[in-house]
Amino acid sequence: MRHKKWRSELSNMNENSLREIVAKVFLIDESEVNDKMSRKDVEEWDSMGHLMLISEVESAFEVFVADEDITRIKTIGDVKMVLRKLGVAI
Repeated sequence: MRHKKWRSELSNMNENSLREIVAKVFLIDESEVNDKMSRKDVEEWDSMGHLMLISEVESAFEVFVADEDITRIKTIGDVKMVLRKLGVAI
């Protein structure tokens, strides 16, 4: 039972970290960040913004996102999916 609680707390911390990263990169309020947010919803999410997001995510979560995953990311939910694939609790 402790393991599930710890994993849940870690997942919440990682959610918060991702929300902070997205808000910082795209200059938006953290409350606006949600899984369905996509590139077409955020003016700053252009090609440069996308690379900045990936770079910040890689640095914060100590992962390497493969090129094919980078091109597949269209929403914040996609970012989470890639992080889960890389073993991040989120």
